[in-house]
Amino acid sequence: MHLPEIDRYSRKDGPLNRVDPRIKLLSLGLILLAVNLTWHLKVAGLFLGVSIVMLSVSGLPLNFVLWHLRAPAAIALLIGGLLSISSPGKTFGSPTPESLALGLTVILKVLSSFIFFLSLVGTSPLFKTLRAARSLGVPEKLLALFIFTYRYVFVLLDDFGTLKLAMIARGFREKTNFHTYRLKARLYALLLWRAYEETEKVLLAMYARGLSSLTVQGLSPIGKDEIFTGIPLLGISLLLLGFSIFW
Repeated sequence: MHLPEIDRYSRKDGPLNRVDPRIKLLSLGLILLAVNLTWHLKVAGLFLGVSIVMLSVSGLPLNFVLWHLRAPAAIALLIGGLLSISSPGKTFGSPTPESLALGLTVILKVLSSFIFFLSLVGTSPLFKTLRAARSLGVPEKLLALFIFTYRYVFVLLDDFGTLKLAMIARGFREKTNFHTYRLKARLYALLLWRAYEETEKVLLAMYARGLSSLTVQGLSPIGKDEIFTGIPLLGISLLLLGFSIFW
């Protein structure tokens, strides 16, 4: 089973891997702000081009990136497609140059945002990135909740694979009919019930070990070398923000 390990290739020694995760999070915030501020097709295309260049610098494998972009790309195509064939004051399904440009802009913005995200977050160990977020002031309860969620996603995926294999062993064959949808709905319901039971077990185990509060410690103070290494990335993010504001 393909597991959603977003930091699978974070141990590589690339230009982005050497940048401090705090600088990468700050840069990512500025870049996402720039992407969401613009509604010009040319600027959105520029952002997509820059994101592809940054992805090539990150050294992440193409199949890894495409696997994680499946859902965002599908959503972007759906929303962009609907926007491109709907114009105010006209019949639905009658595209205009303005609506086509708007739909294409939305698609480019969504794709570039997720490519930037993968390039910057996928080049640092996830728990180091979360500690960096804590250093930047993100509430530790929110980070602790994310850590537990991410940790037990893999447990749930393993349970899902076991249950699906058991169904196949009993003669289940997936088809496009009501019987398949009903069995899959029962499978997901059973998986949610197991997740609830697992949550109670983990909570009781933590209480039994003396848990009083959840803490996520930040990173040690950033040094001059880390700041110097991250200056180019910060410069690119500020430049993109300037393009978005003044174009």
